[in-house]
Amino acid sequence: MQSRVSEFRIKKLKSLVLGLLVVLGAMITLGSWALSSPPGSGPDDEYHLSSIWCSRGYRMQFCEKSTSIYEAKIPLQLHRNGGPRTIFCYAGDSKISASCIRGLDAEAVTKLESSKRFNTSTIASNFYKTNGFFVSPNVNGSILTMRFLQILIFFALISFAIYSSAERKWAVLLALFVGMVPVGLFIIPSTNPSSWAIVGVVSAGICVMNFFISSKRSHRVIAVIGFLMAVLLTRNVRADINIMLAICVTLGLVSGFAIRETDRSLKFDRAKLPKLAFLVAPGLLYIHLKVFSLYPWSVINFILGGSFFSFSNDSPQAFLGFLGGSIQLGSADFAPTPVVLILMSVGFVTFIVITAKFVPLKVKISSGFGASLLFFLPYNFSLGAIGMASRYIMAIYLVSLATFSASAFTSRRLTNFKFSKSSLLTIFLTISLGQSLSLHQSIRRYVTGTNISGWNLNKGAQWWWTHGPSPLSIWMIGSVAFSTALFIVLLVTNSDRAAA
Repeated sequence: MQSRVSEFRIKKLKSLVLGLLVVLGAMITLGSWALSSPPGSGPDDEYHLSSIWCSRGYRMQFCEKSTSIYEAKIPLQLHRNGGPRTIFCYAGDSKISASCIRGLDAEAVTKLESSKRFNTSTIASNFYKTNGFFVSPNVNGSILTMRFLQILIFFALISFAIYSSAERKWAVLLALFVGMVPVGLFIIPSTNPSSWAIVGVVSAGICVMNFFISSKRSHRVIAVIGFLMAVLLTRNVRADINIMLAICVTLGLVSGFAIRETDRSLKFDRAKLPKLAFLVAPGLLYIHLKVFSLYPWSVINFILGGSFFSFSNDSPQAFLGFLGGSIQLGSADFAPTPVVLILMSVGFVTFIVITAKFVPLKVKISSGFGASLLFFLPYNFSLGAIGMASRYIMAIYLVSLATFSASAFTSRRLTNFKFSKSSLLTIFLTISLGQSLSLHQSIRRYVTGTNISGWNLNKGAQWWWTHGPSPLSIWMIGSVAFSTALFIVLLVTNSDRAAA
């Protein structure tokens, strides 16, 4: 009896140590991405930074009244159209480094000029106001602080989803590690409201699933707290946030129902179809009323209309963007090398194939529904007005992967199945290399420009700060940290009684 207690304690301690190593590795990885690109490199950063600077009202040096009520005066260095006198001096030419930020003249730093490019609505106001506390005369330092704030918020919120996942936590972590590369790793530690939108909606969807299937009261309580925190965080953070929440919460409900039934039977019980339809109905109704009419003639009109081109051309590009297949990492003059798309595609397909064998049909249907929305949504609502971007629908992508992986792990425990070493090795090599190459090229773009190649990022580097770690050390530390964390997640997920 005593030996069993000791063995149990050893397993718990081992699980705790491995969990802490994964958290540390993930933090270092996101921190490396936060340092990999200069201020102003995020999507639409001129608008978001101006909104942050004016989020706390009119303040000397930061945001002052203009002659027009529709404008405000913000520091000249935050104006994208200010040419070489702004923090965007490198944007538009991938062959130059971001070191020009260090050469801004004194007037560019102290002078304020009028701008219309800032938020005047309630959309993302909480995001801007929270980051507004860290505004200071040192723009570079302020933005860096804000990036690390997003990392802390990410871990604070996602911890509710992971803890409430109980024995499924390693499977959920594996899905997140696969799905976050490379776009998620760039967007989370950024000054873009999509950072909160992604982590909030993903946490909400996973917490709903966990509440539905958890057997322990403590896990259900944590799931409820996590869900409420996620809803509060994402409130009005983006114009489409209610649609994203409705879709991902529906996916969590359906997947939770299906996974719970997996403990009883791996067969698809048609007698339970009414219950499944009841769970799906709210999400479909919301989509029908707010997003896309499901009437037959509307579908026919869609096929015959000009939207079909967008569906067949733009939507696949948005999906490939998750895997690094398009311009998603900052400036519009920069995209990951094609080998990243190849590596990530192989890793993604391998992950789907080895898990699909043990995913109940009901979860395959719900995940397939989520995957179909990744193709239907990009052109069909707010994205159409502001351009195609994978980050807007990334929450659906991650929730679909997480519920898919969680259900496979549940059935895997029942069948005592272990993934093959070749499959695990393929996922490890492709995803870790994809992350490493993405991080390397991101740093390369901004320290030398893309006209210079080679593995040594320190050679000819023009860092945008005067102190701190070198570009090469940032890349090496970030790569090792991610690979170590991914290796641990794969190893524990594949063990006979992982975290049981």
